[in-house]
Amino acid sequence: MGAPPRLPSRVRETGQPNNTPNADRDDRGVYYGWAVMPVACLMLIGTLPGQTVVVSQFNTALRAALGLSNEALSLCYLIGTLAAAFPLTLVGRASDRIGPRRTAGLIVGAFCLGTLALTNATGAVTLTLGFFLVRFLGQGALGMLSSHVLALWFEQRLATVESIKHAVFSLGSAAAPAITLAMIGAFGWRHAYAIMGVAVALVLLPLIAFVLRDRPEEVGQHLDNEPPTAREHDREENDPADGPSGEADFTLGEALRTRTCWLLIIPGMLSGLVGTAMLFHMQPLLVEAGVRDPIDSGAVAVSTWAVALFIGLTTGGPAADRVPPRVILPLSPLGITASCLLMFVASEPWHAAAAMGIYGVSQGWGMAAAGPAIARFFGRPHHGAIRGFVTSAMVGGTATGPYLFTLVGGWLGTSEEITLIRGLLAFAAVAVPVAVGAAFATRPSVPER
Repeated sequence: MGAPPRLPSRVRETGQPNNTPNADRDDRGVYYGWAVMPVACLMLIGTLPGQTVVVSQFNTALRAALGLSNEALSLCYLIGTLAAAFPLTLVGRASDRIGPRRTAGLIVGAFCLGTLALTNATGAVTLTLGFFLVRFLGQGALGMLSSHVLALWFEQRLATVESIKHAVFSLGSAAAPAITLAMIGAFGWRHAYAIMGVAVALVLLPLIAFVLRDRPEEVGQHLDNEPPTAREHDREENDPADGPSGEADFTLGEALRTRTCWLLIIPGMLSGLVGTAMLFHMQPLLVEAGVRDPIDSGAVAVSTWAVALFIGLTTGGPAADRVPPRVILPLSPLGITASCLLMFVASEPWHAAAAMGIYGVSQGWGMAAAGPAIARFFGRPHHGAIRGFVTSAMVGGTATGPYLFTLVGGWLGTSEEITLIRGLLAFAAVAVPVAVGAAFATRPSVPER
């Protein structure tokens, strides 16, 4: 199981932590959280077969193989993804009870089986079931657990480590479209998906079993590698990002009754909705816009989004450890407005790439601000359940995006055809009031019991 990290001298000698705030700061050994963080990064990368950035590359192949229209494929994705959102709170509660390590092991094994089920799709019903499995187990559950485990190990640097994790994911996302298209060309879409699922299990299961640990207390350490009294002293000296609150203890119900919880959730839901719609429909959008080589141009635009997301995360993470979320969070919906408007007027491949670049940077800022704020404002004891609900909401947004896009396109188009690209104007308008509301996301009052 691996040797535990070197413990502080007072813990080694007495079995008790040193409660003097500044004592023994240089004799705590290497914090095991830094070993947990790479595992969390790989857990998030492992969700790629269930992420739209990969699924969208199968769009053309799926429609041709299964005889589905663009609207029918979008409806399958909607139903599968929307259904995937509901069980996530249960996964979060399970993680609170048995720990993220055991929960992640079960989810990874099931995710591998889910990708194999998708490869056997023969029509709309079985494809919808496959979408449900990879979206629930991959994008939803495994992605949620990668954030949950970091929140149990980090507090003061949580925004930074979360952003590093997502930045690593964005680099994987940047390479994913080209790799996926190459695999589809070499092996066919069914075998390509199967190879991805098996590879995820082979990489992650050993790491979860032998490296991942649930909490610092399991190895005789403390959150942030600081005794509780030292963390209190640090909060008095420096109160970043509206003040981290490792002592907060909101239940899921208490969190949902606060205005702040919804002001943190809604921008992320909108970002997932709009971004998934654009990513999923990238190829037909570029066809409507008259952009040459829509498949290759779409892959470039998606890769540009991933690189831009990396930039947004690496700049937003450190800022979110110092600046309140109400300052950073509105930048996400404002970026949505700008990217939708630019995509609407796109006529060249670089226009689409620029639009996705703006979206990626703004999405990175929003992710850097919202995720850590949830842990800081509402605490660790019920973080799995709260994070599970938040992830359900995010997945629900991604579920409705592609199909809602076709509906809005139909309303704004003509009686003869759906005009997807006109739906961008509606999304651009909705993002503006969301940006205004996000500016009021402040620390909630401690619940009275």
